Amino acid sequence: AWYLVPLLFVTVSCGTLQKWAMRSTTPVLEKSSDGLMQEGNWDFFRASAPASIKFLELLWLQDKENYKLLSVLIKSYSGYAFSVHETLAIEDELAGVEDSQAKKDAIIFYTRALDYGLLYLKHKGIDRNDLLSNDFDKLKQKLKKFDEDDAIALLYTGQSWGSLINLQKDNVALVSQIPNVKLIFDRVCWLQHNIDHNICDMFFAQYEASRPKMLGGNPEKGEAMFLKTISKHPRNLLLRQFYIQYSLIPMMDTEKYEAQAAVMKEEIAKWENLNRDGLESVSTYKNTPELNLYNSIAKKRFLAVEKYKTKIFE
Repeated sequence: AWYLVPLLFVTVSCGTLQKWAMRSTTPVLEKSSDGLMQEGNWDFFRASAPASIKFLELLWLQDKENYKLLSVLIKSYSGYAFSVHETLAIEDELAGVEDSQAKKDAIIFYTRALDYGLLYLKHKGIDRNDLLSNDFDKLKQKLKKFDEDDAIALLYTGQSWGSLINLQKDNVALVSQIPNVKLIFDRVCWLQHNIDHNICDMFFAQYEASRPKMLGGNPEKGEAMFLKTISKHPRNLLLRQFYIQYSLIPMMDTEKYEAQAAVMKEEIAKWENLNRDGLESVSTYKNTPELNLYNSIAKKRFLAVEKYKTKIFE
């Protein structure tokens, strides 16, 4: 069988070369993922994202030890679920749709992201039992293994887990896992507090505002946190939309909602201002293109709230 040796060598070499090539391009894929944040057309993002994500997935299947690429895949599935299907699910919920396909799809894609996240965490020495343990000190210690290179994978694993809980609040077993999710965010936000444009601020404000006091929540504190981060980052309209969604609507505060709605309409108009002075855009948002996707999501969700506001605040 000596004649098989050259063939085996070529096969191994090609496989090694292929993996080397993919790993050398992974940083480009990471940057491309960041570049999607500049897409301000929600419908275009919705149509184009699946093919891009599937391409990433096929690349990763050829090199399952490429954890950088796995990190991008976790973020991609989680971001797609959040941007598209959860956004549509919110409108279905406001409309009173009982069997929302959008909600089912959001759960499907968040689950994919979480499953990939669990693979990443297992690589770092944390398994399902660790994550579900009530021994929070032990989980904190294990999470200390994660450094800044792991922050994106850890963030979007936590984001997917938390969103699955939020979408299935009638599942008592899931809801009981919220403190475990918070520990993940505690670690991520300690590593990079400003990661991916204020996700930490959004999470912690939502965490306080959306839980009733009997379950340890503090709606007043959550509202204050929202207002503080909005004042610091006024161009991020998703922060203001989260304030409406997770603070003002649960409080049924019509007066504060109308005040925020007026600001949202004004800011969305500024963001969408594509009038040009020669070749120069006059939009006041031209210097924050990295917020375009967030702002497109905020607009989509806000318009759904406006559509059903009479029903919401009746």
